Amino acid sequence: MFKRKAIEKLREWKEKYSSKYAVLLQGARRVGKSTIAENFAEENYKSYMG
Repeated sequence: MFKRKAIEKLREWKEKYSSKYAVLLQGARRVGKSTIAENFAEENYKSYMG
């Protein structure tokens, strides 16, 4: 459930704000922030640094 909400928020950020602002993922340790970011990058960009 958390991952789905986070990915939806990232999609919203990409549509509205990515041209002006960077994204900051905040949360507790070891909850999957990096995994969410990598999955989002794979799905939405041609190339990314992982």
